[in-house]
Amino acid sequence: MKTPSFIFFFSVILVSVLTGVLSRPYFTDRVFYLYEDTYKLAGEQDRLVTYHSSTAGPVQIRTDDELHRTLIIGGQSYAIADKSVPYSTKFRVTYPNGHVYRVEDNNGILLSYDDKGNIVMVVQVYANGERIKQEGEEDFSPSALVMAAYPDYHVKRGMPGFLFLALGLLIFGWCNFRYQAFQDLMFRISPQRLMYENPEPSDFYYFMSKVGGIVVMIGSIFIAFKAY
Repeated sequence: MKTPSFIFFFSVILVSVLTGVLSRPYFTDRVFYLYEDTYKLAGEQDRLVTYHSSTAGPVQIRTDDELHRTLIIGGQSYAIADKSVPYSTKFRVTYPNGHVYRVEDNNGILLSYDDKGNIVMVVQVYANGERIKQEGEEDFSPSALVMAAYPDYHVKRGMPGFLFLALGLLIFGWCNFRYQAFQDLMFRISPQRLMYENPEPSDFYYFMSKVGGIVVMIGSIFIAFKAY
């Protein structure tokens, strides 16, 4: 008969492998965001790159030449020109309505300016899950368009380190719940035992070790979700 420990560790290994395989694209694919929608690479043909989102229509990016790119979103074209000079990365963004903005890279943070040199601040307002455009607000912010147009600004999602932390806590919690030898070890290395002469674990200590192990195992599940 298979022991509970064998079943537990076999299940942990199986779930860990499946989670790693299924989650790999989530953590490794580089994406960009247009408001609440997440886009990732879908395909590339000649100079036209297509990005898909599960919540919105596709975005296409056409490389016109070395310094000019065009974003095609919902049938509208947004022109981006690279105006960078040594030690200063800048872009000019032209909207379908003729409005022109300047975007500057400030140590990795993209700042947008209108044609008068005023910084463009975007405040996202939503009602019932739908975005409410403010007066004079563009469909997309200039900085978001630049991020979409240049893969260097695309990012990886999630924090996979939390999965390893959750796995470690799950094993720790199980050992604290299941094995008296492990409970004894934790008792011996506890600084509280230094307060007593020839201390020995009590029945209450063993009971609380089991309770603590269950709490840690439950907590590891919540930490695992933090990775996404």
